[in-house]
Amino acid sequence: MRLPRVVIVFFNWLAVSLGVRAADGFVRVEGRQFMLNGRPWYVCGTNLWYGAYLGRPANPAGHARLVRELDRLRDLGINNLRVLGAVEECATRSALHPAIQTAPGVYNEDPLQGLDRLIAEAGRREMKLVIFLNNYWDWSGGMPQYLAWANGGAAPTLDTTTWPEYNRILSTFYTNAAAQVLYRRYIAMLLERTNTITGRKYRDEPAIMAWELANEPRPGEREGDNDAVLVAFQAWVEGTAAYIHALDPHHLVTTGSEGNMGCLNTDENFRRVHAGPGIDYAVFHLWPNNWGWYKRADFAATIGPTLEKARDYTTRHLAVADVLNKPVVLEEFGLDRDAGLTVDFATTSRDKLYAELLGMIEASAVRGGAAAGSSFWLWGGEGRPPHTGAGSPDGVGAGEMPQEASGLNTVFDCDQSTLKILRDHFAKMRKISDGNQIRSVP
Repeated sequence: MRLPRVVIVFFNWLAVSLGVRAADGFVRVEGRQFMLNGRPWYVCGTNLWYGAYLGRPANPAGHARLVRELDRLRDLGINNLRVLGAVEECATRSALHPAIQTAPGVYNEDPLQGLDRLIAEAGRREMKLVIFLNNYWDWSGGMPQYLAWANGGAAPTLDTTTWPEYNRILSTFYTNAAAQVLYRRYIAMLLERTNTITGRKYRDEPAIMAWELANEPRPGEREGDNDAVLVAFQAWVEGTAAYIHALDPHHLVTTGSEGNMGCLNTDENFRRVHAGPGIDYAVFHLWPNNWGWYKRADFAATIGPTLEKARDYTTRHLAVADVLNKPVVLEEFGLDRDAGLTVDFATTSRDKLYAELLGMIEASAVRGGAAAGSSFWLWGGEGRPPHTGAGSPDGVGAGEMPQEASGLNTVFDCDQSTLKILRDHFAKMRKISDGNQIRSVP
């Protein structure tokens, strides 16, 4: 049977359109797999939260270090950077300066142009960025500062507020209408921003892979009322994800969650929070020191139990993502150096943790599981502790956030044993990607 010409024209148009879409440089999701230009793609990443601060025009040392660090990371095999995209002016002792949003709706072009440069430089190296748009923690303003702007008065901070009270107050962010208006206004501004270097709106930047609702958002806690807290949090996740997708059809959206630990400590809550259609892939974090598994002062005795608990935590999250049939990324994980913070101390324990976790990612990917990559915390590159950001020529120093000890959890360009583990892992993930591509050919 001969098809009418209009049908032939339609199918030709469809084929061309799909081909363009498949090769447009945006990362997409097909089942448990990330896809880039029609090929399977895995996150081989690191956290470089401070990238925009290296790139900002007012950086007294210029942006040369940003270029050097990105070149190092490209040569290591990195294809993905998780970075900060929002900082609200706040009065906490460990606040990050300069802020991006100095008052509600008032924006500082200096760090924003630093983000422009970071996006442009990453794109030149075929790297993709995951950008978080808020923060549960007070060091960048984040949810505490939005609540202060909405309610008046001072923001709750971990310096002045007890841990239970901090979580109770933060649980109100998700249902505070005024705070949500301010937060969404910032999202809209950033997605509509025109990059001063590339000339593209952020929503059209192929160097951006995904938007994260926040860095480590938690439901908060209210004694006796945690079911309602989780319902409100889940509604916020789904509503905000839908809002971002409506503004930006090109990029993926995820939560930024710690996983079980950030979802009131159950795997089922982790599943529920990532199950909605607006969340394109799941994420989780793993912090043995913060969670009391590992102790630097007794590193030799505590690394064994740490590895056992890390295996269990990772296994459970990969299993949930398999059920969700969505990709999952271990997007924050780290560990202290043995017995101290400076580069004079070995990384024996950290190397064991890295090898264990990255091996689990590889095994899941090989079997077609949901593991879609990882981003270790943190790349410090040429920085050296004990120099802090405030005392360094470029305002960044060794790379940690203002409230953390210099050198904590940080991988430097001199850490040869750790770099070898990472380089070998990224090479294996590229081979797995190539193998999946071969198997997908009919």
